[in-house]
Amino acid sequence: MKKQIISAFIAMTAIFPAVISQASADDINKSGDLNSDGTFNIADVIVMQNWLLNKPENDIKNWKAADLCKDDILDVFDLCLMKIKLLSESSVNYIDVSTSEELLLAMRNAKPGDVIRIASGVYDYTAYQGAQKFDSSAEGTKDAPIILTAADPDDPPVITGANTEHGYVIHISGDYWILENLKVTTSQKGIVLDNSNHSVIRNCEVYNTGAEAIAIRDGSCCCTVKDSYIHDTGLITPGYGEGIYIGSAKSTSGYDYKCDYNIVDGCTFRNIAAEHVDVKEYTTGTEIMNCTFYGDGMTGANYAGSFVDIAGNDVNVHDNTGYRNGNTNIVAAFELHLQVEEWGYHCVFTDNTVYMDQPYGAVDTNRRMYVVDGWYSDFSVKNNLVDYGNGLVPADSWEYYNSDYVTYLE
Repeated sequence: MKKQIISAFIAMTAIFPAVISQASADDINKSGDLNSDGTFNIADVIVMQNWLLNKPENDIKNWKAADLCKDDILDVFDLCLMKIKLLSESSVNYIDVSTSEELLLAMRNAKPGDVIRIASGVYDYTAYQGAQKFDSSAEGTKDAPIILTAADPDDPPVITGANTEHGYVIHISGDYWILENLKVTTSQKGIVLDNSNHSVIRNCEVYNTGAEAIAIRDGSCCCTVKDSYIHDTGLITPGYGEGIYIGSAKSTSGYDYKCDYNIVDGCTFRNIAAEHVDVKEYTTGTEIMNCTFYGDGMTGANYAGSFVDIAGNDVNVHDNTGYRNGNTNIVAAFELHLQVEEWGYHCVFTDNTVYMDQPYGAVDTNRRMYVVDGWYSDFSVKNNLVDYGNGLVPADSWEYYNSDYVTYLE
């Protein structure tokens, strides 16, 4: 019971109460250096929180530094003051931009903790000395990411290229970036993350691209695309018009293929010329969840025939909804492909709902409209539903999955 009460109290401190009677402003400015490493930072807050939860191996070396309330008691009020102190000392630097030149320079010169706020309007990178993209190799940190955001989320800026044949709109090659509340349009690719770890794209609209909308590439790991609207891709090369492309194909060179533990969460896809999400070989641990796929625009070019195509390992696909909408180019909801030996295995498909219109293909009437087509692979499934035109039914037996190695989870 004590542990539950402490946990509840800790959750309450996340909103930082305005008044804490046990402490003064001077108390808040105390050290807080619990682990005696000479610096007060998030590590000290974690030590305090874990100590309150009685977690093992969380010793407070300097308990007086933790007593911000000056009452000789270590409790949740001290933790709250530590969080307030951490926020007050954070190195947030707001940079407001309203022209393409200001945006490009702010991105290229960004420092950890910078929040680049973009005024409403249209930003074309070609307007600044013939730039080829809005790009940056600046590095954020875990505690101080670089944030590129709309000054007014209700009227987001439109970041654009010159045409859909060439270039990227936004190209990030540094760690710990957050791109949010932006409209990105009119280039060959919309947003490209190269060698960018722990970066986030959220609440963005990416559309009108010649090829893919978003590429997570060249060793980019632990990145997230969340709550974004991705549409109208592959306008020039439909076979390469994926919504989100993770990793690189084995036929390419010059890239680090290892793009692991990336997440696609809560995104909506419409009029996507190729797969909505394409997970390439040599990648591990991708998670695709809470997304909605509309299949109307899929062209079938370059063998694109499913909402999600997977050639990597340990991919977790769950809680998604897909609508085939009568598109004969879609032959399965999810597909696994053996591009490289020992890749395309151990994937899990759970709690997905797919509307496939009919039980067999419209072009090849002998081919079933599988929920997962992965003839060689050892994937696992649970609680998937499929509608073949007569209402949703549980996809709980061999007829819905093209493999002899399916595990049906309890």
